[in-house]
Amino acid sequence: MKKEKKRYFLIEYYDSIRTKTVSSYEKVLYFLHEIKKYNNRKTSKYLFGNVEIIKLENEYLMQAHVYRKYTDRLTISEIDSLTSSLSEKELASMFKDKSKMIDGAEPDINIAYFETQDKDENGRTKFERGIKYLPVLYKEDLKYMDKQYIKECLYYHASTRDFDFFRDLANEFSFYHFIGDEIDKLRSVNDKCENQGYDLNQLYIAANKLYEKFICEYEKDESLSRDKDGKYIISRRRLRDFGFFIKNYNIRDVKRKSPFVYNKPLPKPEYIEEESGQLKLRLK
Repeated sequence: MKKEKKRYFLIEYYDSIRTKTVSSYEKVLYFLHEIKKYNNRKTSKYLFGNVEIIKLENEYLMQAHVYRKYTDRLTISEIDSLTSSLSEKELASMFKDKSKMIDGAEPDINIAYFETQDKDENGRTKFERGIKYLPVLYKEDLKYMDKQYIKECLYYHASTRDFDFFRDLANEFSFYHFIGDEIDKLRSVNDKCENQGYDLNQLYIAANKLYEKFICEYEKDESLSRDKDGKYIISRRRLRDFGFFIKNYNIRDVKRKSPFVYNKPLPKPEYIEEESGQLKLRLK
């Protein structure tokens, strides 16, 4: 296996927002720096992320989501090794002493990582502050990591003329440039099968080729990575992404538990004019 460099946390969304108002942008930067230091401590119980900065008339309002940290930084394989032998309830029970959820409520447990998009005027990254989610791999999800099962799923959707599935599949992974040709081919075959009576088996073949190429690791020159025995190295992260796409597609929207729903939008400021003529800030 290729060494996994990216690290993740297992977290529970704390369903809480912390706010702070400061008088200058220098104090904003200091506050963000303090958040980063706190998030990097192994002894920290929480993570602060998805920080939003709102410029008011004479000050800055900062808001951050709060997450309960269940593990320190681990690779995706290490986290999967921890969770894939458990059900959702069993994992929640494992961390029940740390959880702050109301009794009877379902914990919002997910895998989290930082993704920074804010840059300074020179294009340099300033601070880690955005938290993104990956779904937890439970024991009932292991089939979605199995290549043979995925192939059977692709064949099923082709044989049942589920053209929406393949449209969604192409859209889901279209931003990966290294499979651009496979995406174009899948879209073309899907259109021909739907509108021109094209061989449905060709739809399965096109989707399977996309899958086989997508889950491989690549070198910087975009050549395929191989282990010491010459076998292709599989990307754990992309293998998960493809498997969970199929899982989520087959769950009715009203029942789908997507980790993204927990990144609730931060409240927007609302100004209310008091009798004194002073403006008071209230959060919706």
